[in-house]
Amino acid sequence: MFDALRVPSWHSLSRGALVSFGLRVAGAGLLYGLHVVLARWMNAGGYGTYVFAISWTSFLAQFGKLGLPSAALRFVPEYRTNQEPALLRGFLQTSRGLILAGTGGLALLATAVALFVPTGDWSLATLLVGFALAPLMGLVSFETEALRALDRYAWSYAPNYVLRPLAVGLGVGVLLWIAGTVSPLSVLLWTGVVFLMMVGLQQWGIRRTLEDRSSSSERSPRRWLQIALPLLLTSGFQLILRKTDIFLIGLLVGSEEVGIYFAALRTAQIVTFFSFAVDAVAAPEVSRLYHGDEGDLQDTVSGLAHWYFWPTLLVGLGLAFLATPILSLFGTAFTAGRAILIVLVSALVFGAAMGPQLYLLNLTGHERSSAYIFGLCSVLNIGLNFVGITFYGAFGAALATATTLVVRSLWVRQRVVALTGVAPSIWSALRTDLSRT
Repeated sequence: MFDALRVPSWHSLSRGALVSFGLRVAGAGLLYGLHVVLARWMNAGGYGTYVFAISWTSFLAQFGKLGLPSAALRFVPEYRTNQEPALLRGFLQTSRGLILAGTGGLALLATAVALFVPTGDWSLATLLVGFALAPLMGLVSFETEALRALDRYAWSYAPNYVLRPLAVGLGVGVLLWIAGTVSPLSVLLWTGVVFLMMVGLQQWGIRRTLEDRSSSSERSPRRWLQIALPLLLTSGFQLILRKTDIFLIGLLVGSEEVGIYFAALRTAQIVTFFSFAVDAVAAPEVSRLYHGDEGDLQDTVSGLAHWYFWPTLLVGLGLAFLATPILSLFGTAFTAGRAILIVLVSALVFGAAMGPQLYLLNLTGHERSSAYIFGLCSVLNIGLNFVGITFYGAFGAALATATTLVVRSLWVRQRVVALTGVAPSIWSALRTDLSRT
């Protein structure tokens, strides 16, 4: 078993994975604790309103980023390896401008729609502030991926996963102490202040990392966008898969059900900690090996598959067994999400069994195939969620989302094997290990 867990180039992988995993675990605990206290401080309805608004923030930011954070994982290592600092600076500067333009434009469009279309029971002011945060969230995402591509894992993950929940929690706690109550609007306003601080800190980290401090830059926006836009489609469709359930529950059911569902979803996502930690360094490593560096890509992917699956399975079993007491941390009303949690955990564990397959499409020149799969799965997810929520409420949303995740995982695996010849799943890794014994 220990041989199976060894990965070629493990020295660099393990060092980066250890840093990212430690920060991810610490940050996940802090973020989970933040959501617990927000749910308790605002009750299920207020918490649901906050979740609905911040979900719109991430939705607008995702499409306004134009796929450039994902493109940074390709271009930043390439320009550093080829010693092209002018192109690297040009990419960073141009990307930031494009992201501000894209997210700002979408935020203005969403604001115009909200002002002329009735928002029902949802607070208009809260939604507008959520829209306005999209440019800041877009920049935070880009700086995070740029630092990750520069192999600065602590700089990449600490601001977003550790400092952000700490700062938001402490700030909201102070507001509660002063005013005696907090609202979704006040939490979002303070979150915007935290985003500003994070962007400044991350950009300072990038400036410190870059060795060449000259001001010259070269720009190739056409090439960057040709790569980034298909990645935008993939990441955008991923977001649709993640947010369709929340949006439709909010539109068809109500804020309290949104809060209960999101608490179960946030808890289920704990199983992704290990795969996320390995992802942090797997993406650049996969790209390097596929594009000609010395090393065996299949051996690396097989080793990574074990690190994806076994910890995820163990954590998933623990969450399923302790679902009720864990959800009760949010409040007694949230224990109604136990069945939702178990369904979502099952789908995420199945996805982990497929290994690092998404990077094997996106970073090997097959990003269009990935976008195609995620696009059709997004359409499937919308249809399944509409039907599921209509008949079974939030539990129907969980069934629909889980079904879509399983279909997507199987489809991506089939395309990875066909296009790259690499078998990424745990089943393939086990067969390889058995053939060597």
